[in-house]
Amino acid sequence: MGLALLIAGRSLLQRPGRTLFSALGIALGIATVVGVITLDMNTILGLARPNKGGRPDLELRVLPGGPGSTGGGSAELGNLEGVSLATAFFQNDASVYTDAAAREAAGRDPKPARVRLFALEADVLPELNLYRLIEGRDLDPGPDLALGEVLIGQPLAEDLGIALGDRLWVSRTKRLARSECIGGKMQVVHDVAPDNPIAESLVVVGILARESLGYRSRGQVVIVDFEQGKRLYDGVRIQTRYWGRRDPNVDVERLKTSLSASYSLKLEKNVILGQAADERAFRTGVRMTGLLALVLGLYVIFHTLSMSLTERVIEVATLHALGLTRRGIAGVFLFEAVLLAGGGALLGLVAGLGLARGLLALGITTLGTGKQIDLFVIPWGQALTLTALGFGIALVGSIYPLSRISRTSTAAALRGEGMEQGGVSRGFQIFFALLLLVILPGLYFVLVPVLGEFTAPLVSILLAGVGFLATLVAVPLLMPSLLAGACTAIARPLTAIWPLSGQLATRAMSQSPTRIAVSASAIALVAGGLVGLKGMTRSLRGEVEVWADEALAGKVFIKDLPDVNYDQLVEHLAGFPGVVGVERGSARAYDQFLLIGVDPQGVGGFGPLAERPSLVAKLEHGHGIILSRRLARDLNYTVGDKLYVTKADGDLVEFSVIAVTDAYGYFPHPDERMYGVVSEQAMSDAFCLDLVRVRDLVVRLDSGGDPGVVEAAVRDYLVGKATDEAAQRVHFEVGASLRTQHVEDVDRDFVLFDILIGLTAALAALGVLNGQLLTALERSKEIGVLKALGTSRGQVAGMVLLEALVIGLAGGAVGCAMGAGLIPLVVRALEELAGLALPQLGAGPWVPLALAGACLLTALAGLYPIWRMNRFDAVRAVRTG
Repeated sequence: MGLALLIAGRSLLQRPGRTLFSALGIALGIATVVGVITLDMNTILGLARPNKGGRPDLELRVLPGGPGSTGGGSAELGNLEGVSLATAFFQNDASVYTDAAAREAAGRDPKPARVRLFALEADVLPELNLYRLIEGRDLDPGPDLALGEVLIGQPLAEDLGIALGDRLWVSRTKRLARSECIGGKMQVVHDVAPDNPIAESLVVVGILARESLGYRSRGQVVIVDFEQGKRLYDGVRIQTRYWGRRDPNVDVERLKTSLSASYSLKLEKNVILGQAADERAFRTGVRMTGLLALVLGLYVIFHTLSMSLTERVIEVATLHALGLTRRGIAGVFLFEAVLLAGGGALLGLVAGLGLARGLLALGITTLGTGKQIDLFVIPWGQALTLTALGFGIALVGSIYPLSRISRTSTAAALRGEGMEQGGVSRGFQIFFALLLLVILPGLYFVLVPVLGEFTAPLVSILLAGVGFLATLVAVPLLMPSLLAGACTAIARPLTAIWPLSGQLATRAMSQSPTRIAVSASAIALVAGGLVGLKGMTRSLRGEVEVWADEALAGKVFIKDLPDVNYDQLVEHLAGFPGVVGVERGSARAYDQFLLIGVDPQGVGGFGPLAERPSLVAKLEHGHGIILSRRLARDLNYTVGDKLYVTKADGDLVEFSVIAVTDAYGYFPHPDERMYGVVSEQAMSDAFCLDLVRVRDLVVRLDSGGDPGVVEAAVRDYLVGKATDEAAQRVHFEVGASLRTQHVEDVDRDFVLFDILIGLTAALAALGVLNGQLLTALERSKEIGVLKALGTSRGQVAGMVLLEALVIGLAGGAVGCAMGAGLIPLVVRALEELAGLALPQLGAGPWVPLALAGACLLTALAGLYPIWRMNRFDAVRAVRTG
């Protein structure tokens, strides 16, 4: 062990460049993937809001004619796609007290306490994880109501002085006063209950912690079985709904499509955070980029270790001639590989965690930029496993060359024969190709599960990514002469310009096909990834531009008006040139999606309503609704479909889809592109909203209209109607500037991809650098002879730079071609996956930029090997080789 450590340490220290850059290659690959996984976990945890109220994954109301209306109830709902568990529930005010005679005897006030009662099905209640018990047990799901049980909040138990096993009397309140939206007006309604409402004596079997449902109403809550609750409220109108648990194996879009025709659905935002189609596509892309970096890092370092061992065959033979056994020699090199891979893996783990922490500090997440996250949680299980995976595969690069060393003749090796560089057998090349293309992605997706289900678009993206890797990894491994031959063909004409440097570079490339192919394919991976990414980004930018042409063009958005009279302001604006329509921004509510109320006459002068005036009447009088394109696509609605909205009083109102367009209803604060537009009167009838005053407004101008006219008109109107301070707070935004902001947001959100592509580019550069360093060591004697014969430093540098530029040109060209070919497939898959209509714009100017960047990258990678070669002592190099 001591001898192995001594020789391995000496080797690592004598070749500091190879040691450093090999370890950096391992570290960069591992750091990227560990950083991606850590960043993603902290993104989801950091943006999730505390679920203090015990909100379920799903809350549903049965629509007329839905499955629940047939009597199937929660059992039938639980069998629907996307719902793993469901319970009927209702909630209402209730009165609770202990035994009245005992209370009076103790001199206490017999007045009952007012609580919030939740009635749910006891047999499935514990599985919904809506509460936590600090004492006792869950409700017994037995059917005997005479032995009723109850769970109560901890504050309520303390206030009443009761404990487990005590009896608690629960009844509905004698008179319930509530406000309801009736005929567009809020009215106080009294539900008159009998003088002696039903009261049940229930046994307290559990105390709720002050969280989730136990947090509601400051802990003044009770939970009973659903049938027990129905008995308590017999004769009183209750609104039965359903709470459910989402099946995580079904995408949010399929869940909505599955339920929207039969149920009014509300989803808990924490549950679907990062699960929406566009968010899922973004996160999947980030993870795939992390996998690309890991594969590239291991791919390059594998060949570095392999070629390093074959380059040192004379050293192996010398050690064997001195009496060291072949097993001992193998131990030396394996121990060296363990030190190198272990150091790189440890550095990669630390760097990956630091990368994630740094990105979070900059507001960069796997859901875009500008999101501040305070916490930092390390996924030790995944991080350590991925680090161990990288360490193990890096070691594979040492195994086969060691076996070849053991079969090499010592005498032949001392004569410089036996193990030429690149002499690794075809069988081992096939094995390593399968390792990188099948085993590694398989293990990666086991450790880092795919977001959502394996839908056809997601499978297409994954297959495209693996196919891309397969082509660029398998070809140089199995047919290195292809890329090496291409590089040699490119270099030959250049010998007319640089005769000696060109000939030396051409000879070096023809003699080392595997090294050249590996370096070129590494550059191709980066160039292809960059071109594919930029092609996708350009399509996303194009989608924003198409949307903006409909939703933002010719509009002026006015915010923070001082509660002005809507009708008067609209009448004032109508007198100014260029104004063709006005949209109200204050009439909004949220049910399954955002609802916005507009004045049908105010928007009838532009967009589809102007083209089809009959739609104005349907919007105004026929309960028509206009859906945004993204919402219609997301929920699979088309013109003519029916949908239901839950009103403020809990009843349902039916709307018919009359148009799908983004021409109406968009307001930038907050930015929401999934919404429906109805008439303002329908909004008032359903939610009792104020239609007299307005604080937010959109003014639509005709083509060529001056936005400054709108600002002047509004400020003119405010004179005498608002204080100067209030008038100054009014904010104006022009649609054209908002369009620019949205396009810039796309670029900012994709800055994470640019960072990851930059890291993979550094990996590719390390691969080229390592290959040329090994060439310098391998050809040290030849270079020494050349320098002794008068070859200048510039000619040696020209040889290295020419080879590097040729590798960059060949690899860049292959990568750009493959990346450009992948763009249509990736864009179409992303279109299906994210529910977006994406134009095919290609990579545009990024193709020549990627090609130029590949050449620049390889040229920079050649600077250190040039420095090393020019430091060779010609006499020593000739003498020792």
